[in-house]
Parts: sequence; C-alpha cells; structure tokens
Amino acid sequence: MKKQLLKLLRTLGYEVTKVNIENDLLIYEQCYNRDSIDNRRFYNIGAGSFYHPYWTNVDYYSEWYTRNSKTSLSGIHHDLMELKDLPIEKDSAEVVYSSHTVEHITDDAAQKIFDEAHRILKKGGVLRISTPNIDLGYRAFKENDRNYFYWIDNYSKKSEIERINISKPMNQASIEQIFLYHFAGNVSELHADGAKERISDSEFRNLFIEKTYEDALNHCTSRCELEIQTKYPGNHINWWNSEKMKRMLTESGFRKIYISGFGQSYSPVMRDVALFDNTHPQMSLYMEAIK
Repeated sequence: MKKQLLKLLRTLGYEVTKVNIENDLLIYEQCYNRDSIDNRRFYNIGAGSFYHPYWTNVDYYSEWYTRNSKTSLSGIHHDLMELKDLPIEKDSAEVVYSSHTVEHITDDAAQKIFDEAHRILKKGGVLRISTPNIDLGYRAFKENDRNYFYWIDNYSKKSEIERINISKPMNQASIEQIFLYHFAGNVSELHADGAKERISDSEFRNLFIEKTYEDALNHCTSRCELEIQTKYPGNHINWWNSEKMKRMLTESGFRKIYISGFGQSYSPVMRDVALFDNTHPQMSLYMEAIK
C-alpha cells in the first residue's frame, strides 16, 4: 500500500522520498484509527500547494494563486470571507492546521475559522495556527532594523514588483511603508492599486504616539478596503500576536491554549517540518489549542 502511495505521489508531480513518506504514513497509522485515515479527517485551512494523501485541503481558488489550482480545487472549495460553516460534521476532525492564512482575512473571518475548528474537532483534537508575529515586526520598525524584513530585496526585482503591483522597489521604500505593507498592505503608499486614502510615514508614526499599540494597529487594518483585498488576496490585512490570538481562541471555546514553536506541535503528525511550519519561520508565531 505504501509503495503504491509513493508511486501515486510521484506520478502527480510531488517531490517526496520513499523514507520520508513511509515513515510519515506509519505515524498516522500508529496514532489514529482507520476511519480517520480513510476519510482524511485532517484539515489544512488555506492549504495552498500542500498535499498529503491523508489530509483534506480547505481553500479557495483565485487568479492570484493559479499555481495552487490543482490542490485548491481537489479539496473543499471554501471562501473564508463568506463566514459560512465548513461542510464537515461536528466532533469528527483529528487535527486542523492553518499556516499564514489568518493575516489575509478580517477578524470576523478568522474568528469563524477558530469557531469552526472547535466545532469540527473531536475532544482532544488539536488546532495549530502559524502567522506573522506582529510584535517582531514592530520591534524591527521601532529600531529601524531593515534586515528583519528580509523579503524586501526579492520584492525589488522587476518581475516581483509587477506581480504584486507595488509602486517602487521595496528596498527603496521607507521602513514605515515596509512595515505597514507587511500587515495592512493596501493602505501603504507602496501599493500601486491600493486604498483611496493611504497612510503616510508621518501619520503612521503619530498613530503609535497618539493611540495604544493595538488601537494603532487596528486603525491601519480597519482602513484596508476589502474590494482591493479580493483583487490582491496575497496581501496582508490583519495582524496577530499571542495575546490577540489567545483571546479569540478562548472566545471560540478552547481552554487549553499555548504558544508553540517551529516543529514543536503537540500532535506527532504536525512535527514534520517538510510539510508544516515551513512558511517564513523566521518571523512566525505558532500557537495551538486543544479541544
């Protein structure tokens, strides 16, 4: 059976090794019952290009992510911004994973993810979330640590400037606009097709003088225009730190909530960093909640 799965994965174009896939599948068989494995009761929300034979992807196809069309259309096609229930029965899921998704959607949509995760998980099931940690970005902004924003050179290449539609090479932008683009993309002056009223460098700095930390962040994200986000879903329109996420997970009904780390999941199957936690670990927050 395992050899057939390996052959199938390679036929589909997925780069896997025999040792890794066989060891990985064995962990599932050791930890979970046959029903959960056969019915793929492991859910990756906002899965992108992720593929695993025992997992069900939950994602929404868009022109922006055409490279993920095969995996996006093969699972549950679901627009998180519509705030609808997932077509998954209550108390049936073993684990739910979502990596670098909640920063692309509103608080209401993120709260719906957390609510739905709590609804569909079995008792003892694990929800794992990773997302950019705003506290790290804010520290870099305050200290003018441009090296923290390690992606700016990539977004200064002509092909990337055109793809994400920014007004100039990112390495020529002010640190205010770089940080703002990082969590409230379409109100940054960097965005070439952004909100009608952008936030200037001086206004941005004054926000953190005149308002509390969270209120300043919320002011920026509240000015992001959702129509523009629909056109550019790869942009970020939300911010997260451990305090905010814990509040919202608690509201969903989770009681065991904790900060995790790279590859440090409570669930054995989510410790494989070849499959999980491999998106921007340098600046990510990892949190888990157990039902």
